Amino acid sequence: MIIDILLYSNHSTSSSNPTITALVLGVIGAVLTLVGAIMYDRRKKLMKTGIQVEGIVFSIEHEVSSNDSMGLYYPVIRYLTLQNEWITKKYDIGISGSSAYKEGDSVVVIYDPNENSVFTLNDTTSKIIPLVFLLIGGAMLVGAIVVYAVK
Repeated sequence: MIIDILLYSNHSTSSSNPTITALVLGVIGAVLTLVGAIMYDRRKKLMKTGIQVEGIVFSIEHEVSSNDSMGLYYPVIRYLTLQNEWITKKYDIGISGSSAYKEGDSVVVIYDPNENSVFTLNDTTSKIIPLVFLLIGGAMLVGAIVVYAVK
C-alpha cells in the first residue's frame, strides 16, 4: 500500500496493475537485501581479521535530511591504532531520535589493519542493522512474489 501511494497519486490506478507493484516491491527488496548482505559481509570480515582497541565517542553529529525532521545522530569515534596513529571518524551507522552514546563514552572498536580508518563498533546496533536490512528486504521480495502470483 505504501508503494502504491508513492508510485501513484490515484490509488485506484495502482491497484489495477499488481505487476508494477510487485516489480517495485521486488526491486526495493533486492536493494535492501543487497545492502544488508554487504554490511553483514564487511562486519564479518572485520570481526575475523580486524584489530580490537578501545576508543571513545569524541562527539555526536546530528544530521537532518530534508525528508526527516528528526534526523540521525552519528557518533564520531576516536581511537589509537597499534601504529600510534589517532583516527577520528564519524561512524557510518546513525540512530534516530537521540544517540545511544554520549560524548566520552568508551567503545570497543575493531579496525582494518590494512586501512586503519575502516572500522566497526562491537555493539548491539552494529550487529543488528545488517540483519534488519536483510529481513526487511527478504520480506519485500516475498511480498513481491505473492503480489505477482495472486494477480
